[in-house]
Amino acid sequence: MQGTFTEFSQAWTRALILLIVLVPAGLFMKSLKKIERKDWKWFAILGLASLNQAPYYFGFEHLSVGTATLLFYCFLTLGAYLIGALFFKEKMTLPKIFGLLIASIGLYNIYAFSLESNQVVAAIATSIAGLMGACGVVFSKKVSDRYSELQIIVVYGVFIFIGNLAMTLILGETMPKLALTSSWLAQLGYATSFLLANAAVVAGFRHIEPSVGGVLGLLEVVFAAILGVIIFSESVTLSLLIGEVLIVVGAVVPSVSSKPSLPPTRPSPASP
Repeated sequence: MQGTFTEFSQAWTRALILLIVLVPAGLFMKSLKKIERKDWKWFAILGLASLNQAPYYFGFEHLSVGTATLLFYCFLTLGAYLIGALFFKEKMTLPKIFGLLIASIGLYNIYAFSLESNQVVAAIATSIAGLMGACGVVFSKKVSDRYSELQIIVVYGVFIFIGNLAMTLILGETMPKLALTSSWLAQLGYATSFLLANAAVVAGFRHIEPSVGGVLGLLEVVFAAILGVIIFSESVTLSLLIGEVLIVVGAVVPSVSSKPSLPPTRPSPASP
């Protein structure tokens, strides 16, 4: 997509594609409804968090894929843990902390970290994008029981479209030319994966704790590595295998909890 889209144009064009499809679909399926006043603040948080698309793209433009991936997912997962503890009063149990540590080691084992002095801004942008991503997925729990996944993604799209188009106009960036090119095909693929991934995330986080959802999200790295081997014939290394195993173990560990205590046994009635 580089060369055709800038950091901001890649975001608003993708949002426009999604809105053109989702708004009519939502109206037809009656999946869109008026947002209640009490929920405005939560949708505002979700919308602002969705503006992480530009810093995310910027990070992958200027960092190695490994460093950008490592930073983004570390801060996304850490953000899910922090938000869960601060805003959802989630208890940080030993299995959850242990799972985070194991998965983080696995992530580092797959993607080496390297940073040059001229890449600090890109590293900060990628880290912020990860934290914003955590806000976007975790705070969806505040409204996902009352609004459809489609409506939440439409809100994402509205904020992404308006915010990034405004930045494109302010900065005087060149508008991408509509054409049947590999860049636009990649954009369509990106839009499709964005839609499916966010719908699944919103639905999933509705039923699980933020920390568990955050560390489970690291499985995306495992699938990415597998697809890299299958599609791009990337080599299978020992560090890759160890890293994937550690991430899977780390994703499973937080779900381990102590068995609930048995209810107290009622005393049998005294014999006459």
